[in-house]
Amino acid sequence: MSRLIADLVDVASIDAGHLAITTTPGDLALTIAEAADAFQIASRDKRIAIETQIVGEPLQGTFDHGRIFQVLANLLTNAIKFTSPGGTIILHAGRAGDQLTVSVRDTGIGIPTQMIEQVFERFWQVGKYDRRGTGLGLYISKCIVEAHGGTITATSTEGQGSVFTMTLPIEPVSV
Repeated sequence: MSRLIADLVDVASIDAGHLAITTTPGDLALTIAEAADAFQIASRDKRIAIETQIVGEPLQGTFDHGRIFQVLANLLTNAIKFTSPGGTIILHAGRAGDQLTVSVRDTGIGIPTQMIEQVFERFWQVGKYDRRGTGLGLYISKCIVEAHGGTITATSTEGQGSVFTMTLPIEPVSV
């Protein structure tokens, strides 16, 4: 219930143009490790392996740690939800020019090609009657990443899994 309330507060803030983002210098590799660690029990209960692949540690940048953790939590929650027991989730991160990149790859059910553009829409669900979430997590995640001056995209192959990729500028965006 508290997660739903927090999501609704975030949506109201987004709609009002006041999503709170407080950037500070930090190591994105540590945030990724923290997120992977936080989801070990949930993934273990479902017999899903979470692996991290960090290229070029440390991944220094300026970002809102709590908000980027929130994005990673949304992506990991979805990956666990849609991956069958025995599957794998890989968090990969590194640098690409003046950007930090993070991808969350799963071996889950995938997203139908014709629906891939809709996954970041508010209240969107894969199935019309899917009740495994509120359909707000990816929408909020996209807004958080864009507030940092970054991008988030999805690619998927049905039956083979999905990859969500986030890029963040190393230096803060001027608002």
